[in-house]
Amino acid sequence: MRRLDYIELKKPIRHGWFKEIIITHKVERYKNKAAILEVYDKIEQIFWGRTKEEAQKKWLHQTSKHLIYKDFPTLSKRQFNKLSFKAQCMCTPFYYKNECKKLKLRFYIRIPKGAYRIKYTRAYITHSKRIDPLLESESALLAQKLLKSGYYQANEKLHNWKDDWHFSEGKKEKLKTKRALKSLKKHAIEEILNENISWEIN
Repeated sequence: MRRLDYIELKKPIRHGWFKEIIITHKVERYKNKAAILEVYDKIEQIFWGRTKEEAQKKWLHQTSKHLIYKDFPTLSKRQFNKLSFKAQCMCTPFYYKNECKKLKLRFYIRIPKGAYRIKYTRAYITHSKRIDPLLESESALLAQKLLKSGYYQANEKLHNWKDDWHFSEGKKEKLKTKRALKSLKKHAIEEILNENISWEIN
């Protein structure tokens, strides 16, 4: 199915908008042009939406999630580590709290304002995926067979998948203790001391 490739459309189909960051010709003026382009390759450059408003909404979501600095996306620690020394000198570290209220490290990028600009461009579908009905039906048949008893276990052994549901004994004990302590929170401290409530699980 992967080898079927794509068909190029004679007439592209209109498909929403991109809000994108593009590097301008003015980047040639800067001595650290190579570092600017290296950092640019690492960031998320394009945000797609069916309308301009939807593309802007995705942009704003990214802003609130990773604190976009001066209309430019920030880098993660992993992305930062892959940069050269000159490119790393253009980044400033900062800490922020994610959805789980945990401190996370990211990096602002100090790229000259004239080296890039942000604009909306029309998005088009230029290629269509080839679909073979015989291959599709064969794939659906194989997926159905895997649901039968014995097939899933055999397939699991064949591909040597890691089953995250099979916890180690240490993990099981930790989960039991956590569950037991959670049940204790329902009672006041005085009740536990006076009535000697048992929290052990049989």
